[in-house]
Amino acid sequence: MTIKLAAVIEPNAARYKSVVDALKKAGLKVSSAREPEELGREQLVVLGGSLKSPTRVAREVRRHAPDALVFAGQAKGFKAPWADGVLPLPVSANDLKVRLAEREKQVPPAALAPRPGEGILDLTTNFYTFAHFKEVLFVEVKRARRYGFPLALALVAFDPISGRMDAELQTQLMGGLALAIRRSLRDTDYPVQHSPDRVLLLMPHTDLAGSLIVARRICERVARATLQAGDTIVHPTISLGVAAGEPGREYGFSDLVRQAQDGLTAAMSRGGNRVEFVTPVADATPSAPVGAPVPPLPPRA
Repeated sequence: MTIKLAAVIEPNAARYKSVVDALKKAGLKVSSAREPEELGREQLVVLGGSLKSPTRVAREVRRHAPDALVFAGQAKGFKAPWADGVLPLPVSANDLKVRLAEREKQVPPAALAPRPGEGILDLTTNFYTFAHFKEVLFVEVKRARRYGFPLALALVAFDPISGRMDAELQTQLMGGLALAIRRSLRDTDYPVQHSPDRVLLLMPHTDLAGSLIVARRICERVARATLQAGDTIVHPTISLGVAAGEPGREYGFSDLVRQAQDGLTAAMSRGGNRVEFVTPVADATPSAPVGAPVPPLPPRA
């Protein structure tokens, strides 16, 4: 679907004008529709952040314009299950162009069933796939740098397991890991399936100390679990590499992933069941900590 005509539903006049100006800079025409019942041929409807009941408004928009994309304009967070997508506020015209271009290239779900890792959600963990969610991650990192709040990132992977690893065991392991992660994260954190055997955690407004607490909690929960694999009882453990973007330091998403990967590699090389972080080279001092191992776990019951 080619998107040329848009509408904005936003009661605040200043915010309405800001979104409209960004849409026009992105090459779209904006209709005069300000309420769902006024919609007609629009292919995109942006719901502003001032709406008191966006879920109800979105429902009305779909009733009057069933073929239109509905974007939720949000200054914080990227979760709006009632919308087709989220538009970070303040709107960047270039960011919007990328989002719309990706939407126009998408194949309708009924036309082609996604292969593992290509859909919106991973089939095992139900986390967002990296291919679908990476743009949001990039924007969130840029937002943290721009507004000066801390942000942390972690990479999670299972330590090697003795014996044969088959598809069924892999599914059980990832499903158990997903449960441990969901029980440990806040609603504002983002778990993403980075690759078939690794999960990426993005934690906005979280410094290094806070991210290490979360990482250790996940590590401990997995270490206390057991799985039945045929006649064998499996005691899985995980390793985590953590990186933090602190206010005032220049960094990008790729920098954080590289640091987290270095921490993950260090954790695995030191025996696993650990959380490690690597201090950026530019900030390192002789006394800077290199890693943060998980405290000894209590004996299994």
